[in-house]
Formats: sequence, structure tokens, C-alpha cells
Amino acid sequence: MTETGKTAVFAAVALVLTGMAMIATRDYTARPETFSDQGQPFFPEFKDPLACTDLDVVDYDPSTATAARFQVKFQNNKWVIPSHYGYPADARDRLSKTAAALMDLTKDTIRSDAPDDQEKMGVVDPLDAKAPSLKGRGKRITLRDASEKVLADFIIGGKIKDRTDEYYVRVPGKNRIYGVKLKAEPSTKFADWIETNLLGLDASKLRKVEFDDYKVNLEQGYQKGEVLDIERKNATDPWTLVGGLPEGMQLDDDKLRTLTNTLSDLKIVGVRSKPAGLTRDLKKDDGSGITISTQALASLQGKGFYMTKDNQLLSNQGDVRAYCDDGVVYTLRFGEVALGVGDQLTAGERDDAEAKKDAAKKDEKTSGGAADNRYVMVTVAFDPALIPAPQAEPLADPSPAPGELPDKVIAADPAEEKAAKLKAEREKADYDKKVADGKKRAQELTDRFAAWYYVTPGDSFRSVDLDRAALVVPLKPKTAAPGGAMPPGFPGGAGGLPPGFSIPGH
Repeated sequence: MTETGKTAVFAAVALVLTGMAMIATRDYTARPETFSDQGQPFFPEFKDPLACTDLDVVDYDPSTATAARFQVKFQNNKWVIPSHYGYPADARDRLSKTAAALMDLTKDTIRSDAPDDQEKMGVVDPLDAKAPSLKGRGKRITLRDASEKVLADFIIGGKIKDRTDEYYVRVPGKNRIYGVKLKAEPSTKFADWIETNLLGLDASKLRKVEFDDYKVNLEQGYQKGEVLDIERKNATDPWTLVGGLPEGMQLDDDKLRTLTNTLSDLKIVGVRSKPAGLTRDLKKDDGSGITISTQALASLQGKGFYMTKDNQLLSNQGDVRAYCDDGVVYTLRFGEVALGVGDQLTAGERDDAEAKKDAAKKDEKTSGGAADNRYVMVTVAFDPALIPAPQAEPLADPSPAPGELPDKVIAADPAEEKAAKLKAEREKADYDKKVADGKKRAQELTDRFAAWYYVTPGDSFRSVDLDRAALVVPLKPKTAAPGGAMPPGFPGGAGGLPPGFSIPGH
């Protein structure tokens, strides 16, 4: 082989070896770079869950091909839900707990870097208007601080098969998809962020319930109904009907039990905001009538509530008044049916025509559906007569009986007088405190309820809106004590002793 040939061979071998070295080196350095972020936190700078003042969740609804946004925000020193007219987010610790759980998310496993896998894994951005397909859109969650700085932003996709609580997750604007174990997924349900117990009523304080069973609407006007009162002296006494029960009748214990349970935990499934003027006027309700501006009447009538000429507020389905021993009197006025499902029901986002269609669809599938929900207005007054006033105990009278002469004059015991005076002062102070506390609570509740129409479930409405037919039932026969009666055919039974039988010793 000539020198030129040898040189060419050596050059070719050197080139091959150099190429192999480059490939090996590239593969060696690229592999750890590919998996360099596995196991790392998504947002390492997000370290304080209390810094979060804004939670924004966008979920895609394939049935309407729209992205629905749910937001919880800290405004004016309180947590509110902007999508629901700024209604208070009473579940105060939920946001901090949710933020803490999301703050700790780590990139547990790397699943794909291919854009084509986003649809299959359900991590397409629901806000991406340029995405070619409507399928595979995930739930985008964004957390911000008071300065609107983004603390965390990611898209939760589908659940990973055969992995407990593990989901596909992608950061918006990035192609990489991770497998992530979620400790908590932010809820977009209105009920999860509010205090669903509307009244906050303590059932043990309930002393009287009044059912005013009138009806009113624009077509038929006012139809008077029966007013029925039940009462009890304390929480352990049975309920009695004011005016007495007809012979052979009793109050339905099951209905009364359900009534007290429902009043103490009256659920709401939606809210509507009242006009500002109506809100101010309702805060003035002291039981003597409510004066409102004419522009608020349309708002009232649309929900099934009406004003009389003498400024009395009436409702489509009558009133229920609950009297408590702390002086607080709740008046529940039940109005029209609240139509709709989903956001339509919780916030009334779409018009009544659309709501009726969706409500009808739901009713076709389920009994007791959306058409059962009712608007309810709550007003509160304070009645000091409900708080038992202290009764002064008379001191023992040392004077002799009429016509009798004492052997000696017995003076009143100063120690007994002092003790009685101190006791009376304590009881008076205790009574005054109860009155002050009752007034304060009534005002707080008035401020809370005045701005809102509420939507209560059909079951709650039916459990509270009772009439005589529901409450008064035939008297149940008393069951004999064990061993106290003999079956038919035996002594003491209906038919006496059967022929041919006898009892030993008789």
C-alpha cells in the first residue's frame, strides 16, 4: 500500500473514531439533562401559602364548548367569590390549605415531551384559543399574590391509569408533561367555598315556629292561608300546637324532627345579588314594615316577592318564622322556583329561557330535580320578650300572722337581704348581657342576609314550609309493654282462652 493510501485509511479511521466519541459524549451529557428536573418542585420560589390572595381555576365544559372560570380573591380584608357577585368565601381556611398542598407539588415522573400527547393526556390549555382540537383540555390553576405576581400556574389533566391520585400535569407554555401525585385538587364548586349552613341557628334555642300559609302571585293575587304555631318551653320539652289538637290527633314527630334539623342546618345552593337600594332598605326591617324604592320592585317580583300598599313584604309561598330564646326572630320567605343547573343555579349566569331547557333535561333524568329549588329571603328582627326576665324572689316575712301577737319582734336578716340583693343584681346583669348579645347577633345577621337572595334545595324547602295537613296526623296507638298483654285466644287477649286449653293453677 502506498503512503498516500495508508494516510487515507488512517484519516478515515480517525474520522470514524472521532464521530463515535462525539456521539458517545453527546449521549452521555444529554441523558441527565433530559431528566434533570425530575423530582424537583414546580415553583421553588413559592414558599408561603399565606402569600396567596388569588386562586383562579379555569375548567373546560365540553357540553357547551366554553371555559368556565371560578375565582376566590382577597378583597377589602375579606375573601370573596367574584363570579358570584362577591359573595363571602366563608370557608376561610380552604384557600390556605389548597395553596399549601399545591405549593408542595413536585415533578414526580416525566411522561412526555411530545406536543401530540397533550390531547391524549388531557393537558391542553383550556384558555388556548389556537388549539386545533376541543378535546383533551385540562383544568388550569393559577395562584397569585397581592401584587398579582404569579406564584404557581399549571394544567391538571387526566388521571394516570393504575396510579393512585396521580395525574398528568403541564406548565402552560411548556411541552413537558409530568406525572404528579396530587394531595388536593382545587374545587370549582360554589358550595365548597361557602358556609352552606345559612342561618347558623342553634336548634336548642328554638322555642316557637310560626307557619303563615298564604300564597301570592300576580295572576291570582293574595290568597289567605292558615297561621299555625308550635312551641316548646325548652329544648327537651315536646312541641305543642298553640290552640290545642283535635281529639285523636297528634303532631308528627318525624316532621318536627326534620324541621328542627333543617332550620339548624338550612342549606343553600346558590345566591343572587339584590339591588343596592333594596339592600339598604331591608336592613331597616324591624317588623313594622319595609319601605323600598320603586326600582327595586322588579327585582323582588322576579324572584317571587311582593310589596303591599302598607309596605309589608310578602312571598310566593308564604312565611315561616323561627323564634329563639336569645331574642332573635328569623323570617323565611319562600319565593319562586329557581331554574337551572350548575353555574346557572349557583349564580344565575344565563337567562331563564336557557335555564328552563336545562332544568327540564335534568328533571327528565332525575326525580326531585332542579325545578325543586326555591328562592328564599331571610330577614331578622329582635324581640326581647323571648329572653326570660329575672324574677325577684320575695324574702321571708318575719311579721306575725294577722290576729297573732308575737312573743318578740323578729327583725329581717341583713345577710339574707344582702345575698338576695346580690343575686338580683347578678341576674339583672346576666339578663342585660343576653339582651345586648341578642341585639348584636340580630344586627349581624341582618347585615349578612340583607344583600342576598338565596337558593335553597327542594328538600329543605319542603321540610320547612309545612301546613296543618303535614304537621297534624292521627294519634298513633300505644304499644303494650312487653309481657303486658296476651295474644288473641289467651286471658286478657281479644278472644279469651281457646277451647280445651287451661292455665295451670286456674
